[in-house]
Amino acid sequence: MDIVGAFVSQLNLNENSARGLAGQVLGLIEDTVREKVSFGVAARIRDAVPEMTQWQLSAPTMHPGSISLSDIEPPRLDQHAEMHGLLERFRVDVSESEAVNALALQFLSSRLEPSVISSIANALRA
Repeated sequence: MDIVGAFVSQLNLNENSARGLAGQVLGLIEDTVREKVSFGVAARIRDAVPEMTQWQLSAPTMHPGSISLSDIEPPRLDQHAEMHGLLERFRVDVSESEAVNALALQFLSSRLEPSVISSIANALRA
């Protein structure tokens, strides 16, 4: 499965933004799994998606001076809020969060065995 292509076609993103979103979403999933399951399972995600680092570097950055300290929100504590913040950064409607998660799991299931996917899915539901 091509997650970048899926984000381009289903979320109407340009390819660079789709790569950035893929890298950031997979990174968020990796962090959630590390916290809720184990470092080992999170490492399996990183190993299965070697292009994730390159995709993360495709994420849009802020132009220097474009925000001030008063613009920075306090850290979000829940993974759903983090996902919503991530989607907002890429100008994707937060109502698409379920679709983004489903596409990410579908992508990971093309690279990881079912038992690992089950652990990941359980961590995302918790």
